[in-house]
Amino acid sequence: MTVRGAVAGFAWLLLAGGGLRGQSTSMPSVSRAQQAACHAHHVERWCGLLSLDFARKRMVVTPLGDLKALGADMAPRALRMALEAQANSALKTSAEQAGERALQTISVAGAVNQASGAASTSGSTDLATKPTTTDFLSIAEATGGFTETQNGSSVTLQANALGMTKYLRDEPVFARLNGRAADWLQPLTVTVTVNLAQSGATSVPTVGTSGAGTTGGSGSASIGSLLLPATSAALDSVGVNYEIYRRYSPQDPKFAAAWRAALVANQTALAAAGGSLARAVNALMSATLQGNGLETMNRAESQWQAAGAAAEQAGDFDGFAAAFEQYRDGVTALLLQDAAAAEAVNRINLALEAEQEATETVLEQARGKPLATMGYLYSTPSALPATHSLTVTLAEVFRSGMQLTGDFAAEIYANVPTGASYGRLRDVQLAAELDRSLGRTASNPRATMTVAGYGQYQYDPTVLNVSTANVAPGTTIPVSGQVLAGTAGWLGVVQGKLALRLRPGLTLPLAIKWSNRTELLNASDVRGQFGLSFDLSALGRLVTGAQ
Repeated sequence: MTVRGAVAGFAWLLLAGGGLRGQSTSMPSVSRAQQAACHAHHVERWCGLLSLDFARKRMVVTPLGDLKALGADMAPRALRMALEAQANSALKTSAEQAGERALQTISVAGAVNQASGAASTSGSTDLATKPTTTDFLSIAEATGGFTETQNGSSVTLQANALGMTKYLRDEPVFARLNGRAADWLQPLTVTVTVNLAQSGATSVPTVGTSGAGTTGGSGSASIGSLLLPATSAALDSVGVNYEIYRRYSPQDPKFAAAWRAALVANQTALAAAGGSLARAVNALMSATLQGNGLETMNRAESQWQAAGAAAEQAGDFDGFAAAFEQYRDGVTALLLQDAAAAEAVNRINLALEAEQEATETVLEQARGKPLATMGYLYSTPSALPATHSLTVTLAEVFRSGMQLTGDFAAEIYANVPTGASYGRLRDVQLAAELDRSLGRTASNPRATMTVAGYGQYQYDPTVLNVSTANVAPGTTIPVSGQVLAGTAGWLGVVQGKLALRLRPGLTLPLAIKWSNRTELLNASDVRGQFGLSFDLSALGRLVTGAQ
């Protein structure tokens, strides 16, 4: 709601209270059609009272009748008291929610977050694993692959343990939840990647068939089973990330102190605006009730009474809401024609804008600090043995919006068969990435440009799981077992990427990469990749809790 609408709302709430003439104020349920009508005519705040009035087929909402009952002397004082109470409450709530919105901004734009799976998972568009992920829930789809010979397509889902807990408890995701357990849960994020392009073959038994059904039409041979091609989604990896150091998470107590410090000047502006508004309304209402203003308000009331009654009789709630909107706008215009009131409203607008400036201030303070995260990943790639990997990630987020990330990972086989010619350690990985935001402000960039490098040292040739799905018919290779393919040694990748920020939380990465070889092919490779990710932490409703 705008401040202009709030001024009219405060006045109406005071006056409508007496307009109920002692009748019960319990609100009936508002239908979806009535909600839609109230929304269309910008009278959502009064929808409950209007629905009550409409249901009783009598004019209950009669603000000006109450003004005349209070009298010219009492009305300005009562109105001023209501304005002060309502305005102070509204501004206090606004300041609290602004603090939550600042944390939300830091969560979504304070650092370049990890959206897709790790570099070694199928379809990832990231070379380096970022130290931050999401404070609620994120989902990403990506196509391509860095180290694998065959491109993949995958979906990655990430969930923050505390963010999901707050949401299920119907609490704001970006408000601090007191308790040691909450502090321990905040850094924990669970990641699941599903491979969407899993190909193979399925053996289907058949009913015995006579030779007449075979080529040549003779003999008594039968077909016991058929191998049919199959494509289905399969689990690619599951992992956890735990933030060792991250300044200004939703649970960080340092944020509250920084936010209070950033709002000192703003609170002064809010206080001045509230006092100015009260004085202006007191003066303008005294003048309004004695001159042409009272006549104008009486005329507006008469029009509302006539149009509202006609709409009630016709059963037209949309027309009823439209009539009240016209009346409300007339009262608002009358209140705001006074220069002092207009100046008061301007002061409040400036004060609320100061909260956005405070958000930028705290966002800058959140930058210029290191980030550190540890991650564990269990991978079950197609046609390859399962592996465990541990990653340590460090990053520095500069005040300019640039971010430098580096990580180290070690990967081991989950199981090594007896007599295998390879060891438990599969490889070690090093990666570095430089990200720079482009356009607008650091908290709301148009895009992020990335240059990254990745190196993997594999101690033995790649291990392949062999089955009927990847062995040519008629060969003598066992249908179940393991073979070594490719070569051991270094695999290097460089990448350039442009991640378009379509809106807060919604990103479209477009990347191209070059590698000296892949795990199976000893030749250089160039590939393009793309994806789409959405961090649900950007949803506005998460600031005030689920609605």
